[in-house]
Formats: sequence, structure tokens, C-alpha cells
Amino acid sequence: KQTAEPRGKLKKATGMRFVVQRHDASHLHYDFRLELGGVLKSWAVPKGPSLNPADKRLAMMVEDHPTDYIDFEGTIPKGNYGAGNVIVWDSGTFTPVDANEEPITEKQALAAIHKGELKFILHGRKLKGGFVLVHVSRGDKRDNSWLLIKHRDDYATGTYNSEDYTPAGALKASREKRANSATTKKADTVKTNTSPVPDPDPVKLKQYYKPMLATLTDKPFDSKEWIYEIKWDGYRAIADWQDNKLKLYSRNGLSFINKYPAVAEAIQSIKADAVLDGEIVLLDEKGRPSFQKLQHYEDNTNLPLVYYVFDLLFLSKKDVRQLPLTERKKLLKQLLPKNQNGIVRYCDHIEEYGIDFFNVAKKQDLEGIIAKKAESEYHCGVRTKDWLKIKHNNTREAIIAGYTQPRNSRKYFGALVLADYKGKTLEYLGHTGTGFNQRSLKELWNKMQPLVTGRSPFNKKVKVNMPVTWIKPQLVCNITYTEQTEGGLLRHPVFEGLRIDKNVKEVKQQNEKPVPVAEAAGAGAQTEAGHDTPANKTVTINRHTLQLTNLLKVFWPGEGITKGDLIDYYQKIAPYILPYIKNRPMSLKRNPNGIADDGFFQKDAGEQAPGWVKTIDVFSESNEKIIHYIMCNDEATLLYLANLACIEMNPWNSTAQKIDKPSYVVIDIDPAPKNTFDEVIDTALAVKNVLDKAGIDGYCKTSGATGLHVYIPMGGKYTYDQVKDFAHIIASLTVQQLPSITSIERSLAKRGNKIYVDFLQNRKGQTLACAYSARPKPGATVSTPLLWEEVKKGLRPSNFTIHNILERVGKMGDIFLPVLGKGINLGKCLQKLEG
Repeated sequence: KQTAEPRGKLKKATGMRFVVQRHDASHLHYDFRLELGGVLKSWAVPKGPSLNPADKRLAMMVEDHPTDYIDFEGTIPKGNYGAGNVIVWDSGTFTPVDANEEPITEKQALAAIHKGELKFILHGRKLKGGFVLVHVSRGDKRDNSWLLIKHRDDYATGTYNSEDYTPAGALKASREKRANSATTKKADTVKTNTSPVPDPDPVKLKQYYKPMLATLTDKPFDSKEWIYEIKWDGYRAIADWQDNKLKLYSRNGLSFINKYPAVAEAIQSIKADAVLDGEIVLLDEKGRPSFQKLQHYEDNTNLPLVYYVFDLLFLSKKDVRQLPLTERKKLLKQLLPKNQNGIVRYCDHIEEYGIDFFNVAKKQDLEGIIAKKAESEYHCGVRTKDWLKIKHNNTREAIIAGYTQPRNSRKYFGALVLADYKGKTLEYLGHTGTGFNQRSLKELWNKMQPLVTGRSPFNKKVKVNMPVTWIKPQLVCNITYTEQTEGGLLRHPVFEGLRIDKNVKEVKQQNEKPVPVAEAAGAGAQTEAGHDTPANKTVTINRHTLQLTNLLKVFWPGEGITKGDLIDYYQKIAPYILPYIKNRPMSLKRNPNGIADDGFFQKDAGEQAPGWVKTIDVFSESNEKIIHYIMCNDEATLLYLANLACIEMNPWNSTAQKIDKPSYVVIDIDPAPKNTFDEVIDTALAVKNVLDKAGIDGYCKTSGATGLHVYIPMGGKYTYDQVKDFAHIIASLTVQQLPSITSIERSLAKRGNKIYVDFLQNRKGQTLACAYSARPKPGATVSTPLLWEEVKKGLRPSNFTIHNILERVGKMGDIFLPVLGKGINLGKCLQKLEG
């Protein structure tokens, strides 16, 4: 009755919040409180928390406080326990973590406190980053002495004084004086700090599975080869529940354990180790997913929070991603709780009848449906045409680039300025002033303040109806809209909420047209789509459906050879070329304009590759990122690459099985502009002379351009460095024979009009056009294996083209195949070359 402190009751936590209250009682101290187990676990820190890892702050554990106490400010009157002034010094959320800084559950955090050591990450206004609370006398429960210690991370500082309020001293004593003055005037005050706790800075996991993604298509369709699911409007979430440890995270690895503890707790009731893929949604009063209400789940805890699970990646530590989707879903249904009213629910589907299912979704005003090929495998991190999304409502992500001044009675801001990326340029999408309430206006305004900048992020002037405050383009939001103009502007956009699970870099080219059903779903899809035409047709190869496009486009103008002719060549040569590219990372050289220009290289498979295309992840030290290389393992993939306008095929020298040990050595004989091809032939014969002395069988082929390639089988027995050094020896001995016309000097300016005997093609990641590869050169030449008796004056690479190579191979067979054989004994060959 004498103090305004809340009495409170034990409550189920809605999130892991923290507060630091500056308590000026008989002795000034700071009360550090963590919301766990329905109460505030509390410690009194005499000197206050510190961002300096060298400061090991004494923290005396005190009694638990009710969660209502989390925003208490005011004066506790004299004669009462803790009499004095209390203000909220800092607040926010926290994430308990394990020794590897991976998020843990609330139960695990309480167990850690019981054991005497809790690690956590703070997401406050002042306190940020990693901390640890350590019980000084772990064996003596009567001793309440703990230490609060800052971890060394990006938020750590050299010196820190809690009385300065921030490390830089931005809040001076005058503010403290005003705050204390304000609370003193209200002797029996009620709470003065009632602003909601901000969302935490999401914790990014170090290791996680990226979910498989769907491609947008233009209309629903029926097919016996496909199944159909509801498109849920929430947060995509992967649940990794193995060895009694849980990771629950977004598509880009941001932990959801702290944000949705109820989901985390429910997943832990699953009896087997599993990795699940699904969507966290909040169902409104009509049972429909509401992304807006999900944004403020703490205000809608009366509504059902559901984790709809639609796929299974691992079960009992076995990788099931290669199983057909329908088999994975059978296992999933057996695994999940039978109660479909619980938090974790199985996402059911219907078969074949996608059009009717879509119409039902429209009547229910759902976002749309997802079509999935029944036999599809699961490919992490790939946007595939084996999964298709068909939308009823126009929804998309947009980047917030700024906000306008408010008008009339509105506070904080008037409208958001929206944008997306086209290439590397930020483009204006329009602005939205609807979809907000007073709370979301304030919350979003608070999030934008640290990003305010005086400079527009656009390259050109943007017309808006009020003065704009620009911010750094770092926030992504969900938008619904009626249509998009030809100029790219959104009509009637409505703000739905922020997306913590999407990266700004992902918000690119979202105004692209949906992929037509005929291309995406294939010939088996029954819609109003048109039939095949001479320019576009659908084919089924290796049980995979391909949409071949722009077949009449001329790739070789001088000869009138089309893209369709190229695809036809690769389909016929497939049995001969596949052994040289199978299970090898491919660097894609794409020439969408034919030989009219140089085209461009593409290493990463990208998100548009079909799910059945095999890939391999290789870390690139030069780019400091993982590159997803395509591997061309079958005829369907070969034609897919040809349809991408890959005129030539460029595999690595090594296979996925022996990625660091090449299958062969290649000596690339590369002439300068003034060298004759007869000089190239002389150089190849000089290489053969060196190989003969070493007791090596070498194999020659045309490059398909101006040079020749000599290959030596290595059998994957030696490292890239060993193979490169050996190639250096071969090249050097070759140049000794022909010093007037050859060189191992790489720079054309330095070597002049000499042939470059290139041994550096034997480094990891280097590629050359393989045997039987077409080349983007006049005449549609082909890199062609040769008999050594053919390597003589009068030979010309232009003699071998996509028109005659099939007849040659039909008569001679594959004379290059020994290149992939057992390989030489490098030690013995070097001994023979020592002389």
C-alpha cells in the first residue's frame, strides 16, 4: 500500500527480456534482471554493468522479482525495503547461448544458472553483445556472490563507467539529474516507462541449413506428378533437434528460439532426432495466417501460434533429402504429434488438383498455394522449379529507404519510402502510409533512428509529397499491393511488418514476371498454356522436364547456326562428352548473344537451377565465400546448360571425389597473334618429344580456337601443387627445344611474338574447354581429340565443327578416353627426365 512497486504473479514468459534498473537506495547499485521461468532472475551489481571485459563486476544474487517489475520506475518511500529512486537504466532482450555461442532454450538457461554459469547475448540500448554470469562458489549454494563479465567482441570497450550511461558519455549527469528530479516529484508514482521492449538484435548462427526455395509461376495447374500445399504467411523456419539440442532459425540463419520460445518448447517433445522445415504462423480469429499479428505476437498471445512442418531433411541422424518428397512427408507425418491442434502441426497436401485447390485458397483469402513435384529431392539453398508458388494476393518485400514528415495528428512519420535493388542500383518503388497503428509507428521510428543519414540512397531525385528523412537501406518490410506499373511503382502499397528473416541483398528484381507454367511445370501440367512452337518446346530427359527457349536465335551469324542447332549437337554428343564433365565443378561461360560478344563467366549455380541439377559447394579463398558449382552429370543437365547459352563446357581438372587431386596434367599451347598454326604444331610435337623421353603417353586435342592442348593422365594421385610443378618442368624442357618461338612468360607484352607454353592451367579452379566442347568461334568449331599422326603441317582447328564431329567419332570412337585412366608414376617419369 505504501509503494508503487508492482506485486505481480508468476507468469508464463512471452520472451526473454532483461532490464537494468539504477537503484539509488542506501547504497547506489544497479539491479540486473533476466526474465526466465516466469520471473525476473535478479542480481544487485554495486558498480553497475560494464562493457570492459577486464571489469569483473560483483553481482549479488537476490530474490526473484515478478515480471511486472521489468519497467518499474519511481520512488520507493522511506521505511520500505530498498527505499530510494529507481529508473530503468537499460532494457531489451537477451539470448542465452552455449559454449559455442549457439542459442539454447529457456529450460537449458535455467539449468545453466543452477550449475553456476550462464552465457548470454544482450540486445539492449546500452548493453550489447556477449556476457557471462559466474557463481563464485559453485559448491556453496549459501553464497550469493556471482561475477558479471563482458565477453570480448565487437561491443567491448577499453574503459566503462555506468554512471556515464553510455561508453561515449552521451548521456551526461544532467540527464540523470532530470530523470531523478522527475521521479522525485512523483513520490508515490506509477510506472513512467511503459514503452514496449524492442525486438532483439537477432543472433546469426555459424552453421545452419539453408531451406529449399520455390519459383514464382503465373497460374495454377493440374498434374498427377505434383502435390499442392497452402502457402503460409509467416516466417520460414528450420528446426534442428538433435542430441537434445535445438536450433530454430530463419532461412538466413537468425535464431528464433528467443522470439518464439513456445515453438521451441513444443519441438523438444518430438521423440526422435530430426531436422524439420516449416513455417511459423499466427492464426487470426478466422483461422487464417496473419503476418501483421505475428509481428506483435506479445499482444496476441490469445491467438494460436503454430509451426506448420512440411518437409524433413534428417531423421535419426540419417540424411533423407534424396528421398522423393512424398516419402519424406510419410516419414514426417509418422514423426509429428497426431494432435493437429497443438503448436507443431503436420502440413498436409492434396494431389493432382491444383486449380480447384487454388480457387479454395482464393475464397479463404489465403496468400496462395505451393505446388511441389511429388518425386522431388530436397536441395538446400536452391531456388528450384520443382517447387512453385502461385500467389492470390500481391505480396513482396521492399527496402525502407526513408520516411516522410507526419501530417495532422499522426506522430513519428507519415509514410515509408520503398525501394529495391536492380543490379547494384537502388530503385524507387513508391511510398506507403497505411498499415500502421500508434505502436507500430513508434517502434518502427525507433528502429530507423540509428540509420538516419543526410544523403539519399537513390542515384536520381525521388518525388514524394512531404519532406523526407533518409535512412541507410538496411531494413526489409513486407508489402501488399494491388498492381505494379510499367515504370516499376507499386499501386496502393500497405505495410504488413518488418522481415527479420530477409537480407537486403535478397530484395532484388522482385518485379520480374512469373515463370510461365509451361516452362516451370512442364508438359504434364494441364492449363490453358499454349503448345510447343518452333522457338520454344518442352522435352523430358532423364525423367526431368526441360523448357527449351529461343531455339531460333542465331548464335553464329556467318553460318546461320542457331541456339537450337547447338542444343541438338550436345544432345547427340552427350555419350562422348559426359565422361569429361561428370562429377566435376563447372565454370559456366554463357553467350546469350551467341558469338556477337565475349559473353560472361558464371561460377555459382544461382537460385534458378532446377532442384535435380547436382551441385558442389567449394570455398573460394579469393572471394571469401562458398560457391555452388554445377556438376553436369547427365544429358538433362547438359541440355539445361546449353539452354543457358553455354556454348562451351569448362570443367575443373579434378572431380568432386578427389577435389584437391587433378585427373590429368594439361599443357596449353597458346599462340600470340603473329604465330602461325604450323608453329603451334611444332610446339606440340616438342612437348611429345619430352613426354617420350619420360616414358609418358600424352594425348593431344585442338582447343577449338587457335591452340592445341596436350593432356597427361594423372589418375587423381597427386596434389595440384605437385601436378603444376611437373607441368612447369615439361613446359621448361619444351621451351629449351624451341627458344626462338616459345616462352613460359605469361605476359604477352614481355614474351612478344612467342607461343606461350602455359603450365598454370594446372592450378585448382582453372578450367579449359573439354574434349568435344563447342566453341564460340566462327564456324562453330569443336575441341577435338587427335591422333599424333594427325598433328602435322596442314592441320587446322577449323576442320572440326558441330556438323562433322559426330561422323568422326562414330568412325574412330573416343580416342581421348585414356586421359581419364590410371595415370603415370610421377617419380619414375621424373627420374627419366633428370638427364
